[in-house]
Amino acid sequence: MITRASAIALPAWAGRPVHRELAGWPVVERFDPPEGPCAVGLTDLSHRPKALAHGRAVAALGVSKPGQAVWNGQSLVGCLKTNLATVFDLAGPVEPDWASDGYTDMTDGWSLLGLWGPKSPDVVQRLVTIDVEPRSIEGPAFFATSSHGLRIQLANLRRPGPGFVLACARSHGQNVFEACLRAGKQFDLKITGTHAFYEGLGIT
Repeated sequence: MITRASAIALPAWAGRPVHRELAGWPVVERFDPPEGPCAVGLTDLSHRPKALAHGRAVAALGVSKPGQAVWNGQSLVGCLKTNLATVFDLAGPVEPDWASDGYTDMTDGWSLLGLWGPKSPDVVQRLVTIDVEPRSIEGPAFFATSSHGLRIQLANLRRPGPGFVLACARSHGQNVFEACLRAGKQFDLKITGTHAFYEGLGIT
């Protein structure tokens, strides 16, 4: 099995991370002492499968227009441009069986962060200049944009509780993570494990 390492270095003030190994990834499930309730949580989801879908595979995923997004109960699919889409698998197997034709696995190439909680929209709006709550779009919304000069992919999950995922090149993961910390400081942002993220958004 390949042993992987997260590109995100956690600050000591987050607490003692309690890890579980999944497909070679050291996944932080929770912290000790427990994180407790928070207005906004920040979670490293970089172990989750990520891929680019292209060609005929895109139409099969239910997106066709740039900015369009769908949540199928397992994955968030966002359309980058005609015949090119991003897939963030949040609830399926950690080792996905991508089709050999039409998918390029990006799991090791991208960092993925979750921002969630009642104040997460306020934090995200301090990271990007676009409107992340467009009234013209129902359901999940997807954006290819930038934050502090770094290219990111941003999805508003539009769950019953507010939640977002942000993807960027692995080499920029720490920079985006720290930008989230700065933007969320005034809202008492907490760094959380995956359990809190999934419970907070009701994803099983």
